[in-house]
Amino acid sequence: MAEGAGDNESSRPDVDLVTLPPGQAIGRYRVVDVLGQGGFGITYRAIDAELGRHVAIKEYLPTALAVRQDGVTVVPRSQGAAADLAWGLDRFVTEGRTLAALHRAPGIVKVHDYLQANGTAYLVMELVDGETLLDLINRRGPLDAAAIDRILTPLLDGLEQVHQAGFLHRDIKPANILLDGAGRPTLIDFGASRAAVAGRSQAMTAVFTPGYAPVEQFTSAPQGAWTDIYSLAATLYHAITGAPPPNAIDRLLDDALVPLADPHRAGFPRTLLAAIDAGLAVRAADRPQSVEAWRGMLATAPAPAATVVMPAASRAPPMHTAAPAGEVGSRAGSRNAGMKIAAAAAVLLLVTAGGWFALNSGSPPPAASSAPPSSPPAVAAAPAQPDRAQQELEQARREQRAAQEEATRLRADAEVRRKADDEAALRTRIEQEMRDKAAAEQAALRQAAQAAEEAKRQADAQAATAAEAAARTKADAEAAAKAQEEGDRQNTQRGAEAAETALRLSQPDRQRVQIALTALGFATGGTDGVLGARSREMIAAWQKKAGRAATGFLTQDQQAALLREAAPALARHDEEQKKLALAPGPTPSPTTPGAPAAAPAPAAAGAGGQCDGTFRSQWCRAAYQGFPPSCWNANMTIRNGAVSDSWVSQADGALRNTVTGRVDAAGNVSLTLDGIGQQTHVNQRFTAQMSGKITNGLLTAVGRGGAAGREFTVNVRCR
Repeated sequence: MAEGAGDNESSRPDVDLVTLPPGQAIGRYRVVDVLGQGGFGITYRAIDAELGRHVAIKEYLPTALAVRQDGVTVVPRSQGAAADLAWGLDRFVTEGRTLAALHRAPGIVKVHDYLQANGTAYLVMELVDGETLLDLINRRGPLDAAAIDRILTPLLDGLEQVHQAGFLHRDIKPANILLDGAGRPTLIDFGASRAAVAGRSQAMTAVFTPGYAPVEQFTSAPQGAWTDIYSLAATLYHAITGAPPPNAIDRLLDDALVPLADPHRAGFPRTLLAAIDAGLAVRAADRPQSVEAWRGMLATAPAPAATVVMPAASRAPPMHTAAPAGEVGSRAGSRNAGMKIAAAAAVLLLVTAGGWFALNSGSPPPAASSAPPSSPPAVAAAPAQPDRAQQELEQARREQRAAQEEATRLRADAEVRRKADDEAALRTRIEQEMRDKAAAEQAALRQAAQAAEEAKRQADAQAATAAEAAARTKADAEAAAKAQEEGDRQNTQRGAEAAETALRLSQPDRQRVQIALTALGFATGGTDGVLGARSREMIAAWQKKAGRAATGFLTQDQQAALLREAAPALARHDEEQKKLALAPGPTPSPTTPGAPAAAPAPAAAGAGGQCDGTFRSQWCRAAYQGFPPSCWNANMTIRNGAVSDSWVSQADGALRNTVTGRVDAAGNVSLTLDGIGQQTHVNQRFTAQMSGKITNGLLTAVGRGGAAGREFTVNVRCR
């Protein structure tokens, strides 16, 4: 087990397209596998490439606000979610820094590092081997007093330091307490940043676990140390009874909680059980307001003989900001230690005086009598006075010993703190001396580097002068060569243009050139018989691929070579033209000699009379190598069997996709999609050959962008 992702984590799924794959690098860390994931983030087992140790890495990825793009990068789900995502990311990093500062706090998961990459942030934590407290309870049943004592003290010490740093855990429960092989607890899955995001964004659900969450977590009431105290008390209740307490909201209506402080419950100190019951008070004001106050109630020492009424604890303000944990802990520890030592000394003095009085008086001080003056004296009570004095003496001795032990413990604590302060001061002095030494060494290195730099500068200046002269000579030679090359190119261009003009290409000849280029993968964007800028660009591309001068104009030999390469496509085109020419048309009306011939009828009246005009087309592409499927609309024009369509690329508004094709008399459709988009990479150009048919006024066609490319479909209702 290790630090988890929280948010009601589930076990690792069989197929997961959200998590990073094994082997993925995150800075100097490499992902091994997934430990857990939920609605707020994902936790991975990873290995530190530099130190060679295994760690747990928590990734900030709230699924209600963000998605993973290209298998690695985290991006907002929408423009509206971007602000909430960035706001929560800042809280996530702040929480990581706070936990990193608490690396010496017992019972708290250690944070080694944090880094930002892939559009999000990561916390690198220690990998704790063991099982959760929930697993232990489910496996062995309720815990005994010794087991409770082993986990309670470290958790209280660590939680107190977290509160002093101005943070709350907000989700303490058995599933968030890890136990190592020796039974030592570690509190994981802090939810401070998660609760902050949930309170800001309507897309995130509230962060609490029913049964362990107090009433204020279900409402907008202030939260503070008393909130975590309720959750820890509920966790201890579960560990002792084997079941969590009822939901706090249900307890508001009908409190069915069975108190732990039951005379029939044996094996646990009565003060411990009563303190847990106090921590489970429904009203926040009725609970202990700090870990320090609760720790006194949880003490297992016997209660004093006399009943002492203490003033009600004042309500602590909600935790928002605080000084650094180390600074607060140092000031609070020194102040509390001094107060406790003074109190112990006062108790010791009082008890000592009381014991002396009991030994020397022989009887207790006279008590005020409530009987009337005429009442007879209580003679029968006189023999009991020696026994009562002895009892008071023993009680005084016990209290004296207890006060002495407390004073000794407090002095030892103060000595430990003094030694820690001395060690910290020594460490600070050593670090300062090391910094001074390093600064002196750096100054010497800088001085030597400056001298070397000056010598190098002078040498570079001399070399630069010589290089400048050589560069001018070279530039003059290159300019002359470039001018010669440009003149040769212009001569070649003019010669190629003159050679093509001499061919006297007709419109059908130019159409065949366009069809041949498109069939070979050099899409001209149309077959109108006009060799415009696009067609000239494709001619130059074909010439360059064939190792010829890329002039954009065809010589007689080049035209013949181009038509030979595209012979299959041209044969299909010629066959279609023959079918269109043989298609029946209206009987020509007689004309007078010398009158112009009637214009030919549209080819097959627009695919068998079914489609002719401009219609709304629906294009779709299938999922491909991680890119999702999608559909869009355009306008397809069918005139005399010729098909054309186009739209602006979804990836880049400056690029355009074009479609050309034919529809024969039988309704057979052949299309060429010259596309730009997410085929295998963003903005990659491709050509998809498509075929289909018109049936009952519905044109459908399908094809792929290459043998193993993406599948495209088009549907047009034209009647």
